Amino acid sequence: MSRIPSIAVVLEGGLVQTVIVQDWSGAIPHPRIVIVDYDTEGADDDEITQFSIGSEQTEAVCRIETPEVYESLKDALSPKAVLTALGATDDGEKPSPALVLAREVRQSILDLDARLDRLEQVPTGDDYNALYQLANGGLIDLLKALGDPTDFGD
Repeated sequence: MSRIPSIAVVLEGGLVQTVIVQDWSGAIPHPRIVIVDYDTEGADDDEITQFSIGSEQTEAVCRIETPEVYESLKDALSPKAVLTALGATDDGEKPSPALVLAREVRQSILDLDARLDRLEQVPTGDDYNALYQLANGGLIDLLKALGDPTDFGD
């Protein structure tokens, strides 16, 4: 399980200076962030975007911001540090290696069961053997990760 991503929108004088993401998974693209300012006073016509909200037409000064990745910046503001200063808890702490392993074993067993269901076949002795190996091998790895000194004969 990865950490909960954080986003900071950095303003100065009411203007967006930068958008920073932290703990963003490399497996998914960065978010597309749109800055919308309904204060159109003094804006040129080409700066104003018209769009719908429900059945109503509205307009605002809009622009797209591409976030910067905190982990790749030197001496950057950390969204997580600001959240901590605000008293927000980090519910996205990384789980222990043992918990990760237990989840992987469980998922392997679920995947095997789903495959048998998808193929609509009665489990064979080989299927039960594969399930036993997944469960037993996974539990041995879990016990080792928890510090069990038993010699499991592997």
